[in-house]
Amino acid sequence: MRKTTAGAMLLVLGTWACTSLSPRYNLGVRAEMSKRWEEAIGYYEKAVFENPREPVYRAALERARFGASLAYLQEARGLVAQGKREEAQAAYAKASVHNPRDMMIVHEAQRAASGAGPEAAKKPSKIEFPIKLKAKDEPLQLRFPTETSLRSIFQALGRSGGVNIVFDENFRDVPFTTDAANQTFEQALKAICVATKNFFRIIDEKTVLVVPDQPLKRMQYEVNCLKTFYISNISAQDLVASLSQALRSTVKQPTIIFDKGLNSITVRATPQEVELAERLIKAWDKPKAEVMIFVEIMEVSRTRLRQLGISFDANSIGLRYGNTISSGTTDTTTTTATGWNPLKGLGLGNAENYSISLPVGYLQFLESDSDTKVIAQPWLRGVSDTELRQLVGQKIPIPRTTFQPFAAGGYAQQPIMQFEQQDVGIEVKLTPKVHFEREVTLETEIKVTAVGGKGYADIPIINTRELKGTMRLREGETQIIAGLLRDEERKSVKGIPGLKDIPGLGRLFGAEDVTIEQSDIIIALTPYIIRSIPIGPEDEKPFWVDIESGGGEQGAAFEGDLFDREFDAEAAQRALAQRRGQEQGTNEIVLTPRNFELPAGREFRVTVGVSGAAEIGSMSLTINFNPRVLNLKDVVEGNLARQLGPNAPFLKNIDNNGGVCVIGFTSPQIGKGVRGGGPLATLLFESKAAGESVVAVTSCQAAGGSGQALTFQTGQAQARFVVR
Repeated sequence: MRKTTAGAMLLVLGTWACTSLSPRYNLGVRAEMSKRWEEAIGYYEKAVFENPREPVYRAALERARFGASLAYLQEARGLVAQGKREEAQAAYAKASVHNPRDMMIVHEAQRAASGAGPEAAKKPSKIEFPIKLKAKDEPLQLRFPTETSLRSIFQALGRSGGVNIVFDENFRDVPFTTDAANQTFEQALKAICVATKNFFRIIDEKTVLVVPDQPLKRMQYEVNCLKTFYISNISAQDLVASLSQALRSTVKQPTIIFDKGLNSITVRATPQEVELAERLIKAWDKPKAEVMIFVEIMEVSRTRLRQLGISFDANSIGLRYGNTISSGTTDTTTTTATGWNPLKGLGLGNAENYSISLPVGYLQFLESDSDTKVIAQPWLRGVSDTELRQLVGQKIPIPRTTFQPFAAGGYAQQPIMQFEQQDVGIEVKLTPKVHFEREVTLETEIKVTAVGGKGYADIPIINTRELKGTMRLREGETQIIAGLLRDEERKSVKGIPGLKDIPGLGRLFGAEDVTIEQSDIIIALTPYIIRSIPIGPEDEKPFWVDIESGGGEQGAAFEGDLFDREFDAEAAQRALAQRRGQEQGTNEIVLTPRNFELPAGREFRVTVGVSGAAEIGSMSLTINFNPRVLNLKDVVEGNLARQLGPNAPFLKNIDNNGGVCVIGFTSPQIGKGVRGGGPLATLLFESKAAGESVVAVTSCQAAGGSGQALTFQTGQAQARFVVR
């Protein structure tokens, strides 16, 4: 039987020895902690070769290979920045050997070898008008040095280009001078339209319609297009508000619809606005940067305990009296359980009637010293602006007691105990933010918790040390966080009062317990940028908008036109300077359309527009019309007051009997107004009977954001309507 037991013990010990960690693995761990990656990989490979079924060795080998690949990748990027391409290619090759599954390393090495920058994004597609104008290609030789009828200039331009030019019924023929020498037909047509506040619409391949540049005419003649954009990296619903704000114009608001299921956006607007929307979406729809953070957590704790002296099991001396009762020839001493003794036979002078209890003394001479070391080296990978969490520790149950009533409406008397699992250990929370300078900002929160003892009802007492901060590190830079040191010493002396304090002999009458606990935690953080936000040369270029806001053709693109030729920027700049120079510094109210002839019983709209550079905090307009000819059915609020928010009050008071309408708005925030102007309101009229009516702004009261009075010109704030 003894031989069988001994054999079983030897078998168990042999099995334990086989399953213990290999010395080569221990050497690999030391090399990995020192970041000697090649040496660590060599030791791990030998450990795997000796015991290929051990998953710990294989996991350590993969971890070391990944760390080596990342180290060589950072080295290669530094060599590329220094212009050492051959050395960089060797570092890229080593990184790819250790991590062959990561194709990003291969692509980055190829770009570095060719000297090319990041992959250029695909340029936005150009929206072409379905009808192309076929004009002559040769330059024109037209000069009008003296004031000439604008209609005649357009007609001469059409004859030179072989295109028929027709005019809208509200076209204004004014005197104009221009020089269209050495310009193509398209360049000259655009420049003249911009300078004279007109735009043109292509009817067919040989016909162009010239129209006054007015909001009503824009809505009447402009052709819209729809396009759907599929978003990859951000939420389409979050993109709608920004896109609407960027595409907002004084004429109308484009229609933007999002699909939450497909994460797509559909835009219905003019071709210019759709192309601008596409460029904005490509600029905003960028993948977030990714970062890898190497975290090293080292905790060293030491506990020293010393117990020396005489320890007593009780801290009291007891004396008890017991009576003697004689029964026959046998004397027995009896003490009642209740502590009451009979008076018969009571003998207080006999020593044998008393009992004494003395404490038992134990000699203690114990001293212990224990060390604990906890090391963790996790790799945390995450997206920029996303929290990463690492916990090294355990969960302990904490009882929580609540009281509930036995029945509905009663007092809460029934205790219900629940257990809540609380994390105890080292918890690290990191929120990285990747910058374009290849630096990383880390919002760090470190919490160290430990069980410090037991309190009331044996509930654990949790000791907590917490550190919060924000740091900005370069890629590959290591930040060491230390100082989370805890040094606690407890000393207690127990014994006989007076005697335990005798020098030298006090330990014979008492005991001393000394407990020393020390712990120190060091955390090292090293960020590595895996993927940054792809910013190419196209993203750094400005977006040119409103180049043709006052004229030009309907459906033009930003970097080209309907004729597949470059836009004459110099001619457009001259025309815009001529137009804006006249409008600069003036506050004006305009009614459009200015002249209109229509039959009775027809509805039409009049837009009240406000232009000027001043900030408008409040405005009130009085508009008069002929109530016998026109009937004002409604007033629709424009985009000007909507810029103040949905709660901005808008005033409209219609009096068709007197032919008076009062409209206005007030900013809900003191000191804040609107700039840039825009449509204040749209008046919806109905022609009642034959006659003539003048719709005019007869009074204007306006104030700036800070309350100062503003003056607006109303010379263009009248329109003439003839009802047949």
